[in-house]
Amino acid sequence: MKIRSAALDLLAGKHTSLLAFDCEFWHKGQVFLPREIGGYHLVRSGDAWTRAPPFFAVLPPPAGQLNRVSSKFSTTTPATAEALDILEETERSAPEFLGDDDIVKEYFADSKVKPHLKTTAWLKGFVKLVSESVVVIKGDMDLKALKSACKTHGFAFHPPMGIVDIAKHNPAFNKRCGTAKLEGTYDCIKKELSPALKKAFPIGKAHDPVSDAAMTIQIAAWIATKSPSS
Repeated sequence: MKIRSAALDLLAGKHTSLLAFDCEFWHKGQVFLPREIGGYHLVRSGDAWTRAPPFFAVLPPPAGQLNRVSSKFSTTTPATAEALDILEETERSAPEFLGDDDIVKEYFADSKVKPHLKTTAWLKGFVKLVSESVVVIKGDMDLKALKSACKTHGFAFHPPMGIVDIAKHNPAFNKRCGTAKLEGTYDCIKKELSPALKKAFPIGKAHDPVSDAAMTIQIAAWIATKSPSS
């Protein structure tokens, strides 16, 4: 898909690669590691951006991963989400009836998850793409999780060419919208967002990384041309 957008040009500056992404996480003690990664990659040529199809990847759990995957923060079918809720409640109320990896097995068997299972080789390639791009994110947790994953797997993390973090505008959005949460912010200003970018980056379920990345890049493009407090 070809996109011409002055706002995207502003986000990228002199650079030619934009990467909007979002993560959901594995938890290992106090460390967060990427579990689901989704988003969009755009490359500029001349006066237009080429938007590749959205990407979505599910990464294997680290050794020592807690047997816990929340349905709220997972891209699964409704049936699997319900099963995860039951298993989570079992973990809280009667963990003796739960195997060490019952929740993770249920999650990996889901039809929306299984086709997107990737290896650490995919992660290494993604981290390289991060280093070659201006990244568009909300908050610093995603980059921290990638750094932790690189340390865990023994390969280098190089910082992005630039970082556009819409969380820096949380105070202004709290004032204007009564919330700085991603979905609430998007709903608050969606009438002012670019129709062309809405078409290029369609919105789905909250906490689906691809949908969250779509909201993030649309909001970032809006910020690039207009103050959130106005």
